[in-house]
Amino acid sequence: MKMKSLVFSFFLVGLAHFVSAQDASLTGGTHLGLSVQAYPAGVIPTVNLETYLNDTSSLLFRLGANFTDRQDFSDVNVTEEGSGFGGSLGFRKHFPLKTGKIVAGILTDLWSLEIDWTDIGPADEPISGTTDILVLQPYLEGGYFLPIKNSSSQIGLTLGFGREINIVTDGDEVAQDFIASIALQFMFGL
Repeated sequence: MKMKSLVFSFFLVGLAHFVSAQDASLTGGTHLGLSVQAYPAGVIPTVNLETYLNDTSSLLFRLGANFTDRQDFSDVNVTEEGSGFGGSLGFRKHFPLKTGKIVAGILTDLWSLEIDWTDIGPADEPISGTTDILVLQPYLEGGYFLPIKNSSSQIGLTLGFGREINIVTDGDEVAQDFIASIALQFMFGL
């Protein structure tokens, strides 16, 4: 529980610092939004805050939940299911293209997850347990955002590729691996 509080506090302090430190003359604005990121073993809904450093660069902050059902993807256990919360800090470059824009970025997620697992023990009997993990997930993203007419809102679709790294494990080992994802995002200007 202390780890979850620490992770949440870290992201809130970082978010407040970067938002308050922005010089309005250098930004292209600030956008608040929602996203749903899907990957083969789960889904991550988030609340996003994107603040522009200039016309072509921005910082992205996300807070959300991570729900995972690793099905048969785990090479460690027979089943692994769980959930938790965390957030992201990222940097994006924006490239105008016709009516929308292409984005390319690098993000780092930090997730505190509780994973329930089952496996086959040494005597071929089922065993199970729960493992708490802190997952560092750096990844690259790219996508396209389209403005919504007559508003400061935009909708986007991004693809991501990265790596799950269990940096703290409390309990038996659980899977960590490369990850690909797709995210639908809705952002509106503040």
